[in-house]
Amino acid sequence: MSNADAHRLPTGVIPSHYELDLTPDLEGSSFSGSVTISMEILDSTDSILLHALDLDIHTATLTTERDGITAETEVVLTVEEDTEMVRLKCPEVLEAGAAELHFEFSGELNDQLVGFYRSTMTVDGTEHRIAVTQFESTHARRAFPCFDEPEFKATFGITLTVPGNLLAVSNAAEVSRSQEGRSRGEDRTRITFADTMPMSTYLVAFVIGPLEVTEPRLIAGVAANIALRVIHPPGMGHLSEFALEVADAATRFFEGYYEIPYPGDKIDLVAVPDFAFGAMENLGCITFREVLLLVDPATATKMELQRVADVINHELAHMWFGDLVTMKWWNGIWLNEAFATFMETSASDAFNPDWDVWTNFGLARAAAFDTDSLHSTRPIEYEVITAADSEGMFDILTYEKGCGVVRMLEQYLGPDTFRNGIRAYLRDNSYGNTETTDLWDSLEAVSGEPVRRIMDSWIFQGGHPQVDVSLDNGIVTLDQRRALLTPDATGERPGGTEYPTWSIPMVLQTTNSGGDKSTLRILQEEPTSLEVDPETVTVQANAGGNGFYRSLTGQEMRMNLARGETSAVERFVLLDDSAFALMSGQIGIAELTTVVGVVAESETSPAIWRRIAGIADQLVRLTIGDKRHQIRDWAVNLAIDARPKFADAHAASGDEAEVIAVLLNISGVTAADEIARSIARDLVDAPDVDPSITASALKVIATSASADEHADIEDRWRNPENPQAEQRALGALVATGNPDLFKGALNLAADEVRSQDAPYMLRQALANLELGATAWDNIETSWDLYNERFPASALPRMLEGIRNFTDPDLAARVEKFLSAHPLPAGDKQVAQHREWMAANVVTAARLRA
Repeated sequence: MSNADAHRLPTGVIPSHYELDLTPDLEGSSFSGSVTISMEILDSTDSILLHALDLDIHTATLTTERDGITAETEVVLTVEEDTEMVRLKCPEVLEAGAAELHFEFSGELNDQLVGFYRSTMTVDGTEHRIAVTQFESTHARRAFPCFDEPEFKATFGITLTVPGNLLAVSNAAEVSRSQEGRSRGEDRTRITFADTMPMSTYLVAFVIGPLEVTEPRLIAGVAANIALRVIHPPGMGHLSEFALEVADAATRFFEGYYEIPYPGDKIDLVAVPDFAFGAMENLGCITFREVLLLVDPATATKMELQRVADVINHELAHMWFGDLVTMKWWNGIWLNEAFATFMETSASDAFNPDWDVWTNFGLARAAAFDTDSLHSTRPIEYEVITAADSEGMFDILTYEKGCGVVRMLEQYLGPDTFRNGIRAYLRDNSYGNTETTDLWDSLEAVSGEPVRRIMDSWIFQGGHPQVDVSLDNGIVTLDQRRALLTPDATGERPGGTEYPTWSIPMVLQTTNSGGDKSTLRILQEEPTSLEVDPETVTVQANAGGNGFYRSLTGQEMRMNLARGETSAVERFVLLDDSAFALMSGQIGIAELTTVVGVVAESETSPAIWRRIAGIADQLVRLTIGDKRHQIRDWAVNLAIDARPKFADAHAASGDEAEVIAVLLNISGVTAADEIARSIARDLVDAPDVDPSITASALKVIATSASADEHADIEDRWRNPENPQAEQRALGALVATGNPDLFKGALNLAADEVRSQDAPYMLRQALANLELGATAWDNIETSWDLYNERFPASALPRMLEGIRNFTDPDLAARVEKFLSAHPLPAGDKQVAQHREWMAANVVTAARLRA
């Protein structure tokens, strides 16, 4: 048996239905239950293999029916710890036919935020417990014995027995309830839910606790009305209306886009106090971090509102793409997540076009470009063998690069053709499992384009191309090479044995001296020369800004593009490609700041200003001494020159308020300007100022906060008005430049900050310009504690903060420590953080010289 086969279940036994009965004991942090699994034995066998982890299995019984005779078979259970499986050995060979497995078992409600776990909340000074599930990717086996692989779809009938004062929800609608235990002085309710559609085990969910629920809102579905509710901690119902509006609109949008009715019988959006991820697409019972579901539109920033909408839309998109049609194995999870990210953005754009979401997506795509420019990047799809391998798939390359590649394909094929291919794919594979190539084949059938050949070059090899563009007397030359942060001899040019070329679906736009524009579409795979108008002065090699590739020109054309008429997305791409050119040593600081300055002169897009702010921050980090002072002067002057174009801070709203917030951040945080810090103190609690500006003002104040101001920030964190205010204050606590205040904030991560939040707080602490080394000292000292306390999936995200380090001695210390202390999962992500840190050190040394 190969190593891969050892971690996969054989396909000779197929489950069709689970009858799951659970009784959680929230106060005792335990649960007991039973499950009956209806199965079909396809191939004769003398053993059955399935998953179970951290469960005490008390009984296991196999029942078969042959020729009308029902027989109970005695089985011997063996635990196979390395593969998280149990083997049921039968005394004789089982012939093909129907069978049932029945288990009685018990387990612990753990505190690791996976499987069936416990969460806590405090209401009116009293702590309450909640029991929650998080089964993706391979954690259903922690709650009940099961065939815990995506391909083994089945229906689920779930019954929960809970204290009578608690709310209990699951994937499907409640169909019955009865009272139990009254004769023994107990008040327990037995709740049975309808059977689900056939689905994978990782989508099963149940939540039990003293929660409140909104009145059902009926969505006008194409087949029937769909009951929509928000389930939330007590007293937070007033923060649910925005989520209801978004989910209502999104469900109708997706039913129209997919041309398939919603596949469940209801939609519950559940806010969970302790949750390792952002949200989880459990059919009909979608779980969220509170900050990504509960929001007050009157006090939230525009970006906070969009983030809530994006996450809701992402999870609802999965109801079809992921739940109804599911990948066969975890190597295909990238397509589920990439497509859901694409659809979340499309749905958010439809919900509020003024958000300009595709330009905002540029920030996330830029981070994906950064990681994908490293030697340690990975293919979007790669071989997954173990449970730990599957956990490593949930990263920026799966979500943001995957989405960027899907968006590029959609724009190349045309939105209507692309949508028709998606409809055919979902229709043909409903309730089933697929491989990635099944989608390419559907798109190829409706478009006539070589979709599989195009996409294979993007999916099965790491990295992305840089297209070098030149223009000479009406001839445009395009040549691709791998975009590498630190190029080497094998990676600079295409055609080598290590780095093959890409099939690039390019959209080019040329502009002549008279302002006339022409658009070309080509599939660029080798050096290409195109004859264009001899009067052409600019070539936009990524017209529309949707291609997942870098495009670099000479400085003259770069400046012409900066001055020309371009979309916000195209300007974003120009800035992002120029910042990459600096990091990879292809241009210098002067060339970059000149391009930024030209774009900034008339820029009004918040997304572009956020990218400008990111460039300014990066340049400050990469320089020291007089050069850093020069960069800070340049940054504050950008903000000063731009400020008169926008309204007074007390009157600004919408995009204007967003830009003012960014300008305040550039001046007060990046440039450390004292005037900006004084302005921030006047604005932070002003009642008539847009939330975007007050949120920025809090961050500015935090960088130079006095002891009293820092104490006020801590109080805002401990007593927040809403989840967004809590997270703003938590981040502000580690923005201080005062070493004593900083250390005090770090100490909170050990026990007071929720384990779902502390890793991200520490990531921000590592990014502190002056005190990042102190944060690293804390992580080294508390490494064992953090590994025990934090979710394993969050540890690589915590370490992302080391990407900000530029000091060679500190980087060497980090390298030595991480080499001696590998994480249990996420090794690819950590390798990428380390490589980026090393590249940062090299770039800083070059620029400082």
